[in-house]
Amino acid sequence: MSVISEHDVRLSSFEPVAKCVKSTCPKCKASRMYFCYDCRTPQPGVFTPSVKLPCSVDIIKHPKEKNSKSSALHCKIVAPDQTRVFDYPDVHDYSKDSEEERRTTAIIFPSASAISVEEFVRTRGEIKRIVVLDCTWFQVGVMQKTPQIQGLQHVSLQSYRTAFWRPQHKVPETGLATIEAIYYSLREYQELGLKKTYSGEFDDLLYWFFLTKHFVDEKQTEYLKRKEEEEEANK
Repeated sequence: MSVISEHDVRLSSFEPVAKCVKSTCPKCKASRMYFCYDCRTPQPGVFTPSVKLPCSVDIIKHPKEKNSKSSALHCKIVAPDQTRVFDYPDVHDYSKDSEEERRTTAIIFPSASAISVEEFVRTRGEIKRIVVLDCTWFQVGVMQKTPQIQGLQHVSLQSYRTAFWRPQHKVPETGLATIEAIYYSLREYQELGLKKTYSGEFDDLLYWFFLTKHFVDEKQTEYLKRKEEEEEANK
């Protein structure tokens, strides 16, 4: 079970954003680099990839999950027309959806009643919408009890190792960042549910995730180099 890297996926080039500088968000007037994570829109004139997903995505954000650190919002940036973001407790009431809408909505959560993506499609038909909870593993217990999402079929994913650089305390490496969970669930849906070959059509869901990882890795390398130089100097 290997960890996905940017070399395993077909990402758009990082070159168009290499020289970006902060600018003012036209909506909230905050200073942002690539996109405004509060308004959830790209900054004017800044390149961002665009993807077409095999189904729609709803993100329910925990109030303590900072917008600035939320990988889930990357989905809204690269697939804005297919992504909705709800800030808990202001959540869409799925119980008021039609029977057809509820039947074709899957919430990605590994509960005791969860079924695989493949079984969902076999028994309920195509998935029209997936719902993901954007929170830490320690907050998910409260989030999954949200009244508005009760009755939705839970779906569990196959086991993957996270590439996230900020692991949660006492959470195994199979605990995915939210954008990773979105990516893997959509990929499983296309490959295992729809039985269609996946050719990287929405790899750019991970574009901003891996760009951020670049910066984190660079800072870590610089830190280790400084530490090594300091140790050498103190010998």
